Amino acid sequence: MPVSRIRLSFQGIRVQAQIYEPEGDITARALFVSSPMGDPASWSNLLGNLSKNGVLCVSADLPGFGANPVSQKVPQDNDTRTRILWGILDEIEWKRGDGQSKWHLVGHGSGAAAVMTMALYQPDSTLSRVLLSPVLEAGQASPFHSFLTSGAGEPILNGLMRHFFVKEKPFHRLLARLYGSSRSPERTQALYKMLQRKGVIPSLIRHMREGYQLNDDVYSVNTPVMIIWGANDRIFGGQIPIKLAKRLPGAEKHILNTGHMCMETAPGDIGDYLRGWFAFSEGKVKNVVKKNNKKSLEAK
Repeated sequence: MPVSRIRLSFQGIRVQAQIYEPEGDITARALFVSSPMGDPASWSNLLGNLSKNGVLCVSADLPGFGANPVSQKVPQDNDTRTRILWGILDEIEWKRGDGQSKWHLVGHGSGAAAVMTMALYQPDSTLSRVLLSPVLEAGQASPFHSFLTSGAGEPILNGLMRHFFVKEKPFHRLLARLYGSSRSPERTQALYKMLQRKGVIPSLIRHMREGYQLNDDVYSVNTPVMIIWGANDRIFGGQIPIKLAKRLPGAEKHILNTGHMCMETAPGDIGDYLRGWFAFSEGKVKNVVKKNNKKSLEAK
């Protein structure tokens, strides 16, 4: 299972992506977009297993986060992210000589907003959308979002972020809430180091201000969509938000016994659903609901 890395620059914004290449025939192509708290290691177990089953997997962090260079000058709006993410896939297709392909788009947290916008921009290149613990609306991010991102509230937001991302004990508590359990010392240190880089906090504040300005048209795209949510999500609650469920009434919905960072803590369960979903979206199977999976609850 070869894994390679591609580095690109779009109008001075430097990004990279990981490519998990199947050793046999390709059965599906999928892009995986992280939230700001994710990095390439968040996806490694899941994508390694999917690639063994024939899925060409590409993981990409949002510009300015994860493994990408940090700069508070990097725009955090979903239009810019969409152009960059499609640009990454265009470059991969060109290098592989595949021509224009169709992709399953998988987004975690606020990375799901970029996935929704990608499908709006290029519906003909989008086979399906999968939203893992999606955070699409400003109100989900914080009920005080408007105040915190205003001139009066920004110092408070800055102080909160410094408290949780700079001080080690609050950071460990935040990780435990995100993951539903403590991480290994090595994984904790890697995430802590990632978030200590100069410019991360201003980038997070810019992300809060720009990243949730989602075009309402994204909800009218007809490509299939599946939502996977964590019943033990201690950050955003254990149920799919009512507003999101109403806006995507045709979505297939599943709730798993996991926390917010489900792709890292439950890669086996997520992988089972994705393999079935990819085949279903491409017309290879008729139903993806696994009624005998005791670890999951289908959301009605």
